[in-house]
Amino acid sequence: MCLCWVRVRMCLRGWRTVSHRHLPRPDLPGLEQSRELAEWLAGPRSRALQRAGIGRRRRLLEVGSGHGVVTPELKRRARGMVVSLDRDGEALRQGAVTDVPRVAGDCRQLPFADESFDLVFFQNVLLWAPELEWVVAEAARMVEPGGALVAIEPDYGGMMEHPAMGLRELWFAGLLAAGADPEVGRKLPGACEAAGLDTWVELSHLPSAAEPQAVLLLEDLPLTNQQHEQVRSLAKAVSERSGRWSPFVHAPYFLVVGSKP
Repeated sequence: MCLCWVRVRMCLRGWRTVSHRHLPRPDLPGLEQSRELAEWLAGPRSRALQRAGIGRRRRLLEVGSGHGVVTPELKRRARGMVVSLDRDGEALRQGAVTDVPRVAGDCRQLPFADESFDLVFFQNVLLWAPELEWVVAEAARMVEPGGALVAIEPDYGGMMEHPAMGLRELWFAGLLAAGADPEVGRKLPGACEAAGLDTWVELSHLPSAAEPQAVLLLEDLPLTNQQHEQVRSLAKAVSERSGRWSPFVHAPYFLVVGSKP
């Protein structure tokens, strides 16, 4: 057994092996979509991780790692061990990186002892988390003094589109029906502060041309048949746009780094 596995098992509170049961998850896009989203967020993610001092971090926990598309970057940039955690065992087994510890677990009750890590990372995870303050407090429990929590999450309440196409309303309807919080971004700073973290916040600057693939992400959400027809119609309209910036669609992302005193 390799040394990194031994270290993880020593800090686990109630060891959980990777589950062999695959459950449908509206919060887990397909592999290619996950890669595209990770690439799109590369700049903001790099800034947030740099702010959190990733280059000196020796024990990093990636919560909600999914297909593991961001794991190689975390492994390359961190100074020590990276642990991937997700509640989907199938996604963990098929992840892009196989030489990191992979743990099946729930962000509401992380299976680790207090202060097991010096960096805990979330990306597009907390919008799916019920009881946000509880989940952030649970993550803060994992962080040792001097460590940090990094979260990169959207806020569809600040979504801009021109001309108005109804995309904001579709995202709200679909996310709420799937159990997500479309306005999680604006709530994160307060949740981190309530968990006792010194919090830095930045809104990402990622305006880009509207893409039909981004519109079709709505297809994975539990919309009505009429709403699905509307999504396909909008995707077609975007693919036939007259110029690069017409129509314009932008959903802001919050970059939050909470440092533990």
